[in-house]
Amino acid sequence: MARVPVSELQTDMSLRKEVYLLRTKSLTTMRNGGMLLRVTLADKTGAIQGVQFDPPGHLADALVVGKGVEVAGRVTSYKDQLQVTLERIVPAALTRIEDFLPTASRPMADMISELDDLLASVKQPDLARLLDAILGNTETFRAFTVAPAAKAFHHACVGGLLEHSLAVARLAQTACTLYPALDRDLVITLALLHDLGKIRAYDATSFESTTQGTLWTHLYIGTAQVEKAIDALPGFDADLRLRLVHALLAHHGKRENGSPVVPATLEAVVVSHADNLDAAAQGVTDFIEGHEVDEAGFTDYSAMHETRLYAGPRK
Repeated sequence: MARVPVSELQTDMSLRKEVYLLRTKSLTTMRNGGMLLRVTLADKTGAIQGVQFDPPGHLADALVVGKGVEVAGRVTSYKDQLQVTLERIVPAALTRIEDFLPTASRPMADMISELDDLLASVKQPDLARLLDAILGNTETFRAFTVAPAAKAFHHACVGGLLEHSLAVARLAQTACTLYPALDRDLVITLALLHDLGKIRAYDATSFESTTQGTLWTHLYIGTAQVEKAIDALPGFDADLRLRLVHALLAHHGKRENGSPVVPATLEAVVVSHADNLDAAAQGVTDFIEGHEVDEAGFTDYSAMHETRLYAGPRK
């Protein structure tokens, strides 16, 4: 019997021996003193929350985030969101991990070809050397092409980091046609490297923050990696290094958004806005695709956008 994808789950559907990827788990004590196991079950079509009341004492330790689980239970609704009320959940093998992870909307081969073209287009010698030192490393290149760009809000998928970085680069190139004072090679380098730290800040399977990601943030991780690479490149231009590192640290735009400094150069301003534009715009698309729309055409509340999103009337 074929497995039931997350996207096809409906209220009151009974599940028996269905296998999903375990994205998250937590065990909490309820007000009545009982225990509550919360999990996120996922496959490439989406994710759904699951709950089990008073699970066996050993269960939470036996379940491994990023691995498979077999579940039995019933699909219910809680606060207008589908969830699985679990009767049973046990570890299970995933025979094809690609069936359980969402992937970028663009074909990987097309994205890698675009990345190669961008890398070849950077002519400034120090920046070309830097990009080759970082993305010319086979292990780093592979990690960069499969990593997610976020846990949930935007580009939360295999290849999401690459898809997002390429989009930021395209926006930055458009800006170069509008603002001739921009250093084109620098903004392309920044577009490709601004989220480099997410390779280590997010787990490539569960998309959860790693310990490094939680304690250091991807801004520090990526900037430190870039500085280490620069240190290994003799004669790297000192002013270029200042502007490059500044823009990496400033790409979240505001201190309250995690940047230790605010953008103070033209390139930093452009890359920060391009990064935010692509994240916010893709976040709208992802949220509307992943949530039900009411009769008036609105989704429920999007925390990323701090409002309900309007998808238009149902057709």
